[in-house]
Amino acid sequence: MSLTTDELIIVFPDQLILEFSPEESEQLWQELPNYSNDAARWNAFLNRLCLNMMMKYLTEDEPPETTPQISPNLETLNQIWEVVNGSAITIGETRIILIPTEEIDTETFAVPQEWVDLPSWVGDYYLAALVEQEKYRIRIWGYTSYQNLKDEANYDEFDRIYYLGQEFMTEDLNVMWVAREICPLPKPEVEAVENLSGDEATALVRELGRSPGYYPRLQVEFEKWGALLENQNLLRMLYEERLGSDRQTSTSTNLLQWLDGIFESAWQTVESILNFEQLESASSYRSNENISSRSVKLSRGKRIDLGMRLVEESVALVVSWLWETEEDNIRIRVYPMGGKTYLLPGIKLIVMDENGEELMDVESRDADNFIQFKLYAERGEKFSVAVAFGEARITEQFYLE
Repeated sequence: MSLTTDELIIVFPDQLILEFSPEESEQLWQELPNYSNDAARWNAFLNRLCLNMMMKYLTEDEPPETTPQISPNLETLNQIWEVVNGSAITIGETRIILIPTEEIDTETFAVPQEWVDLPSWVGDYYLAALVEQEKYRIRIWGYTSYQNLKDEANYDEFDRIYYLGQEFMTEDLNVMWVAREICPLPKPEVEAVENLSGDEATALVRELGRSPGYYPRLQVEFEKWGALLENQNLLRMLYEERLGSDRQTSTSTNLLQWLDGIFESAWQTVESILNFEQLESASSYRSNENISSRSVKLSRGKRIDLGMRLVEESVALVVSWLWETEEDNIRIRVYPMGGKTYLLPGIKLIVMDENGEELMDVESRDADNFIQFKLYAERGEKFSVAVAFGEARITEQFYLE
């Protein structure tokens, strides 16, 4: 018989109970990005639910100087959840790994190997979370340290999981909070994985991306799998390959939301994705044009991966928008990334109307630092921009509503 939350608190007084509403659950489900199968989508849902509720709890409890941060960012976690269970939160110098499950049996804590043996994934502490979706609650039933996990857990080579017995778990999270302040743990030392060659990475992403299995993590040796996950560019391309979207993808952005400071996570500040020389050219939009100083300039950039031929050659799509001007108020540029000075020849930038009809295009040549278009758009209008290379084509839809 399932216990009520009040009964749970009596039976497990040291465990943390996090409650959520049906509305929060439904909204989160609707906000999930696409996944290649139902199992991956449900895995993402459980992880996002746990992450949201834990972040809510921590931000209500922790002082501002130790504000918790999702680590890595949510966009990367969305891609991770396609293939691996778990997420991470950092608080100051402390990294916490959160592993959710729906299994009622709490005799053992199961942690995927990726969160233990990959240098950029490993944590200081690991929290076990039991999600009871129908009861709208999450129970954090215990935690352990990295060293305790490595010393006491049984590693299963077949499913690449570390299993830790309940007797090695600590229920009361207050012990962890005090310990991290009084006697911080030494940072885990994890051996780095070898990088994949370009050809090997291309073949591996194609093989695992098109595998019919729910999760590809067990289909190649861990060293190669880990090397793929350690490279965020390859992880992103694996996610897109599994969705069948490496050749053609499309997203939609409301530019009017930018006026309110609302930006989707994929749209980053230009300072975070362009180098100094590129920023100098990007900042010329206002200075080189006779535009009123009253106009509001908003610029954001998005990393674009153009299929498997460009495993190491991502480009940046940068949109600059000058509101309240009667001249061309939108400039769209494509820049090289990864420290490159020039774009590869043959990259196309295409502008289309709301019906998908191509209005103009430009193609990169030898020694092009960027390619660009300028256009004018009013409130209520829609248009699309495509970045293409060979058979790959990434489309971004924009509207002002």
